[in-house]
Amino acid sequence: MSKEINLLIIEDDSISANAYANIVNTLSNIAFSICFAKNCDEAVQQIKHKKFHLVLLDLQLPVSKNERYVCGEDLGLLIKKINSKTKIVVLTNVSDSLRILNIIKELNPVGFIIKTDIESESLKKAVTDVLCGKQYYSKTIKANSNKTNLNGIVIDNFDRQILYHLSMGEKIKDIPKYMALSKRAIEERIVKLKILFDVKKGNNYNLVKAAKKAGFI
Repeated sequence: MSKEINLLIIEDDSISANAYANIVNTLSNIAFSICFAKNCDEAVQQIKHKKFHLVLLDLQLPVSKNERYVCGEDLGLLIKKINSKTKIVVLTNVSDSLRILNIIKELNPVGFIIKTDIESESLKKAVTDVLCGKQYYSKTIKANSNKTNLNGIVIDNFDRQILYHLSMGEKIKDIPKYMALSKRAIEERIVKLKILFDVKKGNNYNLVKAAKKAGFI
C-alpha cells in the first residue's frame, strides 16, 4: 500500500493505545498517520473534523458530556454515518454472547477482536486483512457469535441511553429530559429490554443488573 493511512485509535487506556500504535507501525508496507481519543467527546471531535481510513474502537469509554454518546457503539454509528467507507475494528474486553451478537447486528464491524486474543502478530494480521478488504474476527468472537439468537432484536443507541440513565438512578418520568423520546416510548423500550434480558420479576434494578452482567453498561 503506497498511500498513508489515517488511523484513529479510540481507547481510554493510554498504555494500550500506545501499544496498538507501536504494533501497527511495525508493518513495513503501510505508513500510518495516527490520532488518539481517550473518551467519547475527544472521539466525536476527531471523527467530525478528519477523514479516517481505519478506526480501532474500544467499546467501554467515558460517556460524552451531553450524554448523547454512552459507549463505543454510538461512536461506531457516527463514524458510519459520516463516512461509510471508514473501516472499523472493534477491540473490547466484552465477551458476552448477547452483546457480541448485538454489536455485529447493529454495527457490523469489518474487524472484531476480544482484547485477550490480541497479540502483536494477530493485530498486525487484523489490520492488514481489513485494509485489504477482508473481514477479521478473533477466535473468541467467532466462538461466541454463534451461541445466541436475538430473534431480530437489536439494542440501539436509545436503548443504551435508557439503560445508562436507569443505572445512574434516574426515574423513568425524568429520562425524557435527556432524550428525544416520550415517557410512553421509554416504557415500551424497557418492556422490550426486560424480555430480551429475560427479566421476569422485580423493578428496573434487575434490568440494570442484567444489562451490566452482559456488558451493555
